[in-house]
Amino acid sequence: MQKLKVAALWSGGKESCLACHKALAGGFDVAFIVTFLWETPSVCHPLSLMPLQSKALGIPHVEAKVKEPYFEKYREAISRFIKEDGIEGIVTGDISFIDSFHGNWIDDVCRGLSVKVIKPLWGLDRYQILNEVISQGFKAVFTCVRQPWFDEKWLGRELNEALMKELKELKDKYGIDLCGEKGEYHTMIVDAPIFKEVIQISKFSKEKKDSLFFMKPTHFFLRPKHGTS
Repeated sequence: MQKLKVAALWSGGKESCLACHKALAGGFDVAFIVTFLWETPSVCHPLSLMPLQSKALGIPHVEAKVKEPYFEKYREAISRFIKEDGIEGIVTGDISFIDSFHGNWIDDVCRGLSVKVIKPLWGLDRYQILNEVISQGFKAVFTCVRQPWFDEKWLGRELNEALMKELKELKDKYGIDLCGEKGEYHTMIVDAPIFKEVIQISKFSKEKKDSLFFMKPTHFFLRPKHGTS
């Protein structure tokens, strides 16, 4: 049976990587990972790390530049993927309906196009997602956090069981989303079960924009899975 050829939406963070992992495990042929770039790229997910993630995955990375009107430009880009690349499905790390403004964005964008929307994380409990990330060996580092819940000391920290307890305390106190789905924080994956190499971030600066603290990696490289050479 021929595998469904798909493109995985890619922010570089924990949900997009976990969704890609599940798609591969489910037998899908992930032809490439794709990042949609607006006129002003987000500071939350360092673009400089994505070529390394792509190489570690062994899957090509595509940047799709879009501008207003975003809905139509997203549809045009996905239509090109269908026509020119033979894409039959779009994988997304979406977990749940966020708000009335965004709606089910990718579902809406793809409606009427000859493509299947695949949402491996949809409806999963937030605790389950974080536990799965940690227990399966994904290494997610905090690259962007928002005040007043977080400060710059969170930047560069790795998601683990101890840190997850801190997130739960913040959730209980302030009502934040455990996975940061409302923009409270963002991560980048530096290692995963589907990575052939590990991303090492040895130096980074910390910068601030409005209520956001974000990481700007200045020295980073791929290293073997085992050993430090």
